[in-house]
Amino acid sequence: MALEEAAAWRQRWQEGNTPWNLGQAAPELVTVLSRWRPVGRALVPGCGHGHEVSLLQDLGWDATGLDIAPEALATARQRDPRPQWHCGDVLNPPLAWQGTFDLVLEHTCFCALPPRCRQAYGQAVTNLLQAGGNFLGLFWCHSRPDGPPFGSTPQDVKTCFGSPLRLITLQQARHSVEERCGEEWLGHWQKPQPNPQ
Repeated sequence: MALEEAAAWRQRWQEGNTPWNLGQAAPELVTVLSRWRPVGRALVPGCGHGHEVSLLQDLGWDATGLDIAPEALATARQRDPRPQWHCGDVLNPPLAWQGTFDLVLEHTCFCALPPRCRQAYGQAVTNLLQAGGNFLGLFWCHSRPDGPPFGSTPQDVKTCFGSPLRLITLQQARHSVEERCGEEWLGHWQKPQPNPQ
């Protein structure tokens, strides 16, 4: 991400200009993740104040939150010191993280990135997952101009993450907050195991 974009994100968090920030974990993700069995390390890119990170930690995951804005992470750490919090660019994550996560959880990172960055984000998610790992995302698919949050369609989401991850399901969310009803889509992908030689 360009330096001027990173500076713009810091300014947004300083000013509280984050219209996508619910101030809680998304209801759809609370519902879905409460049915999952924790299996190890989980990452939430673009975590902001980290409500989904805390949710994962509560459910037994070894959770890490990643965000480019230290202002957002300072609030996250103060609110919940248990998870790991890392300041950095989701498009250029630490090399040591490659292939180490059992779950990458997406919520409002995709819609916050300029559309030109989406393919790089899809590749970053793929690289972060270990073989057999899961990518679960709640996507805000709206048609309003400009951004952030930037608009998209379910087909845009499929295109971004469809290769080499295997799509398991992509469907309209059932437990959206009122202002996002009909606009949230829940997607689940898995990184295939390598073929035996």
